[in-house]
Amino acid sequence: MVAALRPQRAGARRGERYVGETAHIEAETASVTPAQAAYRPFGVAAELFGSRQREVLLAGPAGTGKSRACLEKLSFVAYHAPIRAAIVRKVRKSLTQAALVTYEKKVLPTPSGVRFWTEDQEYRYPNGAIIALAGLDDPEKVKSTEFDLIYVQEATELDQLDWELLVSRLRNGVLSYQQIIADCNPADPYHWLKQRCDRGECLLLDTRHEDNPLLYDHALEQWTEFGEQYLKTLDTLTGYLYQRLRLGQWVAPDGMFFTDWNPQVHVCDGFDIPEEWPRWTATDYGFAAPWCTLWLTRDPEGHRPIYCYRERYASEVRDEDQAKIIFDASAGERIIANVLDPSMFNARTESNRPSIASVYAANGVDNIVAGFNNRRTGWAIVRRALALPDKGEGEPGLAPAGPRLQLFRGCCPNLERTLPAMVHDPLDPEDVADKLHGKKTEDHAPDALRYGLALEAGPEPGADEVMEVTWG
Repeated sequence: MVAALRPQRAGARRGERYVGETAHIEAETASVTPAQAAYRPFGVAAELFGSRQREVLLAGPAGTGKSRACLEKLSFVAYHAPIRAAIVRKVRKSLTQAALVTYEKKVLPTPSGVRFWTEDQEYRYPNGAIIALAGLDDPEKVKSTEFDLIYVQEATELDQLDWELLVSRLRNGVLSYQQIIADCNPADPYHWLKQRCDRGECLLLDTRHEDNPLLYDHALEQWTEFGEQYLKTLDTLTGYLYQRLRLGQWVAPDGMFFTDWNPQVHVCDGFDIPEEWPRWTATDYGFAAPWCTLWLTRDPEGHRPIYCYRERYASEVRDEDQAKIIFDASAGERIIANVLDPSMFNARTESNRPSIASVYAANGVDNIVAGFNNRRTGWAIVRRALALPDKGEGEPGLAPAGPRLQLFRGCCPNLERTLPAMVHDPLDPEDVADKLHGKKTEDHAPDALRYGLALEAGPEPGADEVMEVTWG
């Protein structure tokens, strides 16, 4: 029986019922039922509680407790201030079988003192706070009301106009801040909501399974029995569903190019790099589109990992300033090569200006090398660097072999963000698509990585070797 059809409490006024006192909500349950306890937020769920950002999105794998965290914040604030809030989904009917089950069974205490007014479709708190229910399949209720807080479940179902409509209704003024919070599982990397987050208009909080206390016991620092079984279920997924629902990646539904990418494997904690390790940079040029430079290093002994430990990424930065940024960031490091996008060596005769490579050289970037420009071979090198070796590979006496490429955590955010977004070119499956849905793909950091790894795959430049490079 759905929540809206629960029997009314005897003596309740018409259209009103006390929540959580009478009927049982029938819902599908897992083979293992987790024990319920008082809610305590962990990880980014705790960050959500303290956030005053106007727009906040919780995204991540299935089962990380995103909806629970949003509903807990909504109810917590409602108990402490007479706000007007809303729980919204694209289709109103979907709320009854999803968010409201969590809200009534897990969020509200017993007794709660909260009453549901059926005719107005809203929960009323003892202090006068109201949480209304709405679906954007009938947006009139939203258009005619002002809110302090709005929670959107499964936000990727909305289109951009839906979102902007909701944001425009944040003006009730009871709180010192007005906020829309939302949750979703990752979708296409070029989804408008992901792009909104990438532009900094909406705060994106990436959740993890460890954030959900039903799955992970923080006191014991181990997975619960329910958590172990749930993760085993997610591990049976394949393809893009595994990438999205198990790993929490924003990937295209079909044609993901770097299928081995896994942030749990390819992202590591940083460390102090030994001075004797060779280091090099790789640059993909851009001005209107972003320019990207990556810094890479590796242990000179053996077939060890290549670490990407720094990134610079920006648009509308002049050639001279790009070079100065690279020069300053590399100060005190033994940079054996600066590999540049091959287009940077082209003479700019039409504007009577020197090549970009020569501008870099004039501003302190030395040991310049032209990047290897065979795209298919370059992408094959990247895929090999991401691949996990077969079991048994590795050097004697060392830990089991991992992938050749690892990124320092938090140091290469745009490479980490865009690498899983690359998809196959429909006309050449061995190449990355230049456009997706008619829009240029954001391949600047992957291109820089391609140049950097291709350099390492060839003969290593000697520390004292003079590199002769010609440019216009």
